[in-house]
Amino acid sequence: MGPINQNGAGDWKRIIVDFAHVVELLFKEKLRQTHPAFVFDNIDKYPSNITFTVGAEKAFKRLQSICNIQFSKDEISAINTAREKRNEIEHYEFSITEQEAKALVGQVLSFIFSFAGEHLNLDWKDSHLKDEKWWVFRQYTEFYNDLLCKAQKKIELEEIYVIKCTSCHNETFDVDAEKCLVCGHSEEVLECKWCKEPYIFSSCEYGEEAELCPSCEWKDGYATANCEKY
Repeated sequence: MGPINQNGAGDWKRIIVDFAHVVELLFKEKLRQTHPAFVFDNIDKYPSNITFTVGAEKAFKRLQSICNIQFSKDEISAINTAREKRNEIEHYEFSITEQEAKALVGQVLSFIFSFAGEHLNLDWKDSHLKDEKWWVFRQYTEFYNDLLCKAQKKIELEEIYVIKCTSCHNETFDVDAEKCLVCGHSEEVLECKWCKEPYIFSSCEYGEEAELCPSCEWKDGYATANCEKY
């Protein structure tokens, strides 16, 4: 990884995908420590060495249901960021500003260090803060934590109306400015035709076609599937 201010678009893609993969590997290691069978997608096939291992999303669910790990709101935001950005990069057209990329990398890194220390007894968090060999990592985590702290203070002091950002998943997206106060993600804000609440265009499956927020869109889909719409 190069200096924090000298990465191109391709570098950011690689960095984000790599750190998302680290999150997945940490999840699998915690499952393995609990019991080696939990690493496999089909537990019944353990100890076969030719079956598939569990994916990141299922590993996350097993950590909660089997390992009884309770993730905080901030941790869940970081996990969603890692998973969704990796998916965007691997399967869709992907573009990102430098500020957004640095913030997202700092967010995911902060989670990696916290999870590794709390659940795997690794000293990565202390190392990245004290060991000069980890100084680039420290730049990212400090950059993100500073942005998050400033955003939260600004929201409270100025009573800014915010909703969840579709990029960093923090409740820091300024509805009036149509921009996240943490990662800088900018996107059109729409009004739900049912509940009249604001929502971000990319947060819904159908977007402007349905003109519904995620909650109302889900309710509409549920009603249709259960013949309750009309």
